[in-house]
This record gives sequence, C-alpha cells and structure tokens, in this order.
Amino acid sequence: MATEQQQQQMQPASFLLGHVAPVLSLDSRDWMLASGSEDKTCRIWDLRTDKVHKALTGFDSPVATTTFTPVDGHTIYVGSGTKIHTFDLRMESLVLNSATQSTRVYDGAEDEINQIQVNHRATCLAACDDAGDVRVLDLKTHKWMRKFERIHDNIAMTVQFISKKDLQALSGGMDKLVVAWDFYKGRATQLIDTDTPQVEVAQSKQLFNPPFVHSIAAHPSGTRMAVGLGDGSIQFLHTSTDLPTAPSLEGGMAALSVTPSASKKSKKKAASSGKGTENGWLIGGRLSDAHASPIATIEYAGFNPGWLVTSSSNGSIAIWDDETARYETMQRQNEMQDLQKHNLALAKKGQVEGQVALP
Repeated sequence: MATEQQQQQMQPASFLLGHVAPVLSLDSRDWMLASGSEDKTCRIWDLRTDKVHKALTGFDSPVATTTFTPVDGHTIYVGSGTKIHTFDLRMESLVLNSATQSTRVYDGAEDEINQIQVNHRATCLAACDDAGDVRVLDLKTHKWMRKFERIHDNIAMTVQFISKKDLQALSGGMDKLVVAWDFYKGRATQLIDTDTPQVEVAQSKQLFNPPFVHSIAAHPSGTRMAVGLGDGSIQFLHTSTDLPTAPSLEGGMAALSVTPSASKKSKKKAASSGKGTENGWLIGGRLSDAHASPIATIEYAGFNPGWLVTSSSNGSIAIWDDETARYETMQRQNEMQDLQKHNLALAKKGQVEGQVALP
C-alpha cells in the first residue's frame, strides 16, 4: 500500500460530470470508461478528453453493471433490471436508446441482475442476480445455458470468470459464500465460507459488518483471487501452484485446505467434489484491516497486476502490493494456527488451568 506521504500526494486527475444519481458500476477498455447509474443511463467517457463519447438511455431500471467485451473495442453489455442489453459503439448517434438501438436484448433473469462478466474469449457471459442465481449466456448461439442448481440462498452480488478458463468462475453473495463453478460440468465444484472465524478479525467489527461477499477480483494468472468482504477485509485465495511467498525469498508458505460448511445436502456435495483436487481453491490469509467500512469493489490493476485496488463504502480507495499482502497475512495466519495448536496441547496435558480461550 502507498505510504502516508504518498497518500497525501494522491489527487484526482479529473472529474467526469454528467450523471444525476449515484454511479453503480464502472468498466474500462483502452481510452473508454463506462459508468452505469441509478439515473437509468450508461455513459461512455472518452478519457483522452474527459467528455462523454456515448450516452445509453431508455432503461427501465438503474444500470447496475456494465462490461466491455475483451475481443473488440466497440461492443458493450449493460445490465439493467432483469435484462442485458448489447450495444455497438460504432453507431454514429451520440445518444443510443435501449429500446430501439440495442443490437440484442437478453431476458431470463428471475430477479434484478447485480453483475455481468464476459470471459476472455467472449464466448460466454455470466450473470448473477438478487434471487441468488448464477446463469451463463452462450454468446455464439445467444441462448442461456441450462439453469444451474441455485447454491446461494441469498442475493448473489458478484461473479467473476477465472482468467484463462472459459467456463470456470467464482461467485459470491450475501450468504457469505464464495462458490466455484464449472459451467462445462453444469454445477458448483467448491464452497468457501467467509464466515469462518479468522483470528485477526475483530469480533465486534464482524458483528456490525458481516463478511458478505461484495466483490471478487481475478488475477491474470488464473491462479489467485481476492475477495472483498462486508467487514472491510480482503480474503486471498490461491491454487496449489501459486502459494504465497516472501517477495524477496524463494519458496512458499504452507497453504490451508478448504473446509467448507453448508447445511444443504446439495451444498455438501458441491463442496466435497472440490476438496483435494489440484484445481481446488486454497484459503490464503485475510487482510482484516483493509478498510473501516465494507469493501465495495476489488480489482487487480490492469496496468500492473501486482497491485490490488480496493474501494470502500466510506469513499476511500487503497492500492495494495499483492505479493506482500498475500505473504504477510498467510504468515500471521500460520503463526496463530501454531499458537492454537500449542494451547490445545497444553490444555490436554493439564498444564493450563481453567478454560482456554482460543482466538
């Protein structure tokens, strides 16, 4: 993270004025920035001039999510209500109306869509909604894949394709679960419960701001993810091939195996199918003091994948050194695990009087 002196030197480069209600989503490609708002519009900004390039209007609901396709510079998908609209930004008109100038409109979500994401080859689009569903649209046939079993039992807030994996993604929601999906197999493969007690997270903080999953970031390597939580913390995940290491040293720290807990039979089946596999996600450390308020968004910087950028509901933005944060939080977690084991061993030997208070 930037030093205090560097933080004081950080100032906005410019302001883009145009929306008349809160901005709900952002996405960028090259010189374009897309912003979706509660004012039921999406604006495409030209960052070279700080002016509006296109205005997408006529939506029936707030624009909750926008995403550019990664394979060209002119196609954008906009999620509003239960619909997903596609626009071709090469159209000459400055204002494009969703009712008459969308190139395609996809419907089928049961409830309001919270996020859409296109995979790296632009063959599929994933969407998650307030009903807890995660659905996938085949962009070649323009048809929804078969509906998957609902795993989230509350609002699904975020979905993110795993880099370099066409049909694998992670979703997160207000049930405090991160769900790993294999859309080719048509099912969830693993569950990660973010409510698992973390020794460095203050209990009072979790009481008022539970660790709901608000945002997930996928590293370009496809071997690590970062999860932004409602208690202001960042949960790191990694594969067995990308263990956290000291930035200046070789070798890695031992990783924790995922031990998910779920009440539903289907959830237990999904969790067990992902345990012990090479492709399963391992729980890394948790950065508990990232923000004082819930994390709204988290993203690996496109210009530097070694930087992790987070924003909070209190209006703060932070930039983290990903390698250092992963290593230091994992090291603390391992140290506390060792302390717990030591205390348990002493308790069993009768060397600790009274009840042992574990972190």
